[in-house]
Amino acid sequence: MGALNSILTVAFDALSWPFRSLPPIWGLSVISFATGILMLWIFGKVSNQDAIKVVRDKIRGNLIGIRLFGDDLGLLARMQGRIVGHTARYMGYALFPLVVTLIPVLLILVQLNYRYAARPLAPGETAIVKVNLRPGTSPLREEVRLEAPDAVAVETQGVRIDDPNEDLRQVAWRIRAVEPGDYTLRFHVGGETAEKRLRIGAERRPVSAVRPGREFWEVLLFPGEDPVRGAVQSVEVQYGKLPIELLGFGVNWLVFFFFVSLIAGFALKRPLG
Repeated sequence: MGALNSILTVAFDALSWPFRSLPPIWGLSVISFATGILMLWIFGKVSNQDAIKVVRDKIRGNLIGIRLFGDDLGLLARMQGRIVGHTARYMGYALFPLVVTLIPVLLILVQLNYRYAARPLAPGETAIVKVNLRPGTSPLREEVRLEAPDAVAVETQGVRIDDPNEDLRQVAWRIRAVEPGDYTLRFHVGGETAEKRLRIGAERRPVSAVRPGREFWEVLLFPGEDPVRGAVQSVEVQYGKLPIELLGFGVNWLVFFFFVSLIAGFALKRPLG
């Protein structure tokens, strides 16, 4: 999974490069539109289009029959039953292509989340940093210490939480960004050390909010850094949201992505067959 994430990250870095100096809405629009075309192409390749067309025509035929023979209750009931059956068959034909299509879409969403969900910390801005520990490592018993460079001020001592009922073993600090740049936070747990990248500055760049553990889904969803090992399960930095505006209004990147990709799919379904 890590190797796949690395390949996709390099590919999306190249894809996003032409839009690096433009407002984020531009790059997001192009990638969303291209995703809609990709979804449509994949669906067309893996679905049985002939069977779908036949079932769709039967549904339309029965709908026309309902309008023509609506006064015949027996015939009306039979046609409604046929519509239900054909609709179930239509959904069956579409289910497998939909599942196949969702796989690349999920990988694209992960990369977009890395680029459009958050922004680097601004100088003077504060944030919460959390380190989550693995089962068997208690923050109340172990020495857990945060080491930060001079460009990052640690404003509080670590707040420790050990709650077996919530499966929560966590230590949190409040930090303040001082100087722009890329820095490394180091977390010392017992005799082990784990690192987390921190970005400060006004320039829009991808930020890794979470350094994941070794679990498959965590590695998949957070591609910005390699999985952490040892006693540390994951490390989180609460970055601020990246502002994305369309015609002066703020938009959620995920909602915008689905809207544009669906519009692209519907607009091009006939030209692409």
